[in-house]
Amino acid sequence: MKEYSHDDPDLQEYAETLEPYVGGYNARKIPYQVFVHKQEVVGFVVVSVEPVRMLEPIGTPMSIVLVIDYSQPVQILKDIADNALRIAKERKLYYSFIDIPEEHHELVDYFLSIGYTEIAHSLRMSCPLADYVHGEYSLRFVKAKREEVHDFIESIKKSMSGSKDTMINIVLDNIADLPQQFLDHWYNSTSLYNVYDGKTLVGILELSPQVLNISNIGIAPEHRRKGYGKQIMHYAFSKLKEEGYEFARLRVHADNENAIHLYESFGMKKEKSYKALIWRKD
Repeated sequence: MKEYSHDDPDLQEYAETLEPYVGGYNARKIPYQVFVHKQEVVGFVVVSVEPVRMLEPIGTPMSIVLVIDYSQPVQILKDIADNALRIAKERKLYYSFIDIPEEHHELVDYFLSIGYTEIAHSLRMSCPLADYVHGEYSLRFVKAKREEVHDFIESIKKSMSGSKDTMINIVLDNIADLPQQFLDHWYNSTSLYNVYDGKTLVGILELSPQVLNISNIGIAPEHRRKGYGKQIMHYAFSKLKEEGYEFARLRVHADNENAIHLYESFGMKKEKSYKALIWRKD
């Protein structure tokens, strides 16, 4: 398997394949290593510092491992794991992160065997919006202003308290301390809604133009089990359909049975199960 640095001229022949994955990193001049087997791009390792994933304090040296072609022989995929660990150790990174479809259990087991640990188990769910019929909701959805972002973050923390998702909890602990330019980017690339029943703030909704376009739904603990989640889902589906999206997609912790049941009641199907793994420097 061949390894290329992000600025290697020979990588140009793979530019079209890589662009959907590394375009953002190129724009921010974030370095990465690409791994190619028999003229096919297998994956790459992005070497950067927080807050790319926001799992540790800002400036923490880290890497993100991404596999593009899971159809490759298992040994080739294991080579990606070995190289990711080598890069992390050689460059004295604090941690290395990868999210792997659980169906590739042999690869998951191999990452675990070389020192990675599981920090989250999530499901991706989706459904087409073409047949969605607008449902009723009495809640008010008020889009947060830029100067209200820090207050919105506190609302997210409260609305998502008690989550079994370790990764979400870590991100929420760190997000308020991000530099202003990253908060600006987050605000400008998402739609953040405070959700009210009358004058009472009962929850939050975050919609995104990304693949997982329903980014966050949360209900404050004292307002749960009152049917608010269903109303928020109706608003989210209506808004996405109105804006031209063909599918509604989200991520949910695999053990969050109540949320999964709610999403299934809207016709959402489980697509894939993912294991989030991390290696940390001793």
